[in-house]
Amino acid sequence: MKKILVASSTVLSRKTYLFTFLAFTPLAFFIFVFIPTVTIPGNSIDFQLSIFTTRDYVLLSVLSLLTGLFLVMQIFMLRNSLNNKARLTTIGKGGIGGYAAVVASVFGTASCSACLFALFGFLGASALFFLIKHQWYVVSGAIMLLFISLYFSSQKVNDVCESCKVKKRELN
Repeated sequence: MKKILVASSTVLSRKTYLFTFLAFTPLAFFIFVFIPTVTIPGNSIDFQLSIFTTRDYVLLSVLSLLTGLFLVMQIFMLRNSLNNKARLTTIGKGGIGGYAAVVASVFGTASCSACLFALFGFLGASALFFLIKHQWYVVSGAIMLLFISLYFSSQKVNDVCESCKVKKRELN
């Protein structure tokens, strides 16, 4: 956790990345609310917000903060990579788990069965019933994936990873 905090302070100490983080976090919150609203016919943002509980708002806030931080750290690493090969490594290694967590976050924030069927109907009814029953495990998995992605991204920012470290001299 300490590595994540050190890397986050390194990245967010630059005004550009701080403003990007402050823009991405509410955008992620809006997307997590907007996707179920659009996919369900007759649903509105007012109705969607009214069915959320306090736990849902806390969950959305945590997922939005982690998603915003993950995206800003990925941008930071891409802009400050030593070479093009390191950029591809950054996208491949750190990005896959984080982007999978964002997809799982979309699943986790859908608070009603109709939303889940509209979003993930391609999985089939029996798979969705199983996922609905174990929704909080999926959400916990999404949060863990985001933390794991942030941990590995932090290692790159903190120069722990020799093959993929980012420049510290001239940070963009």
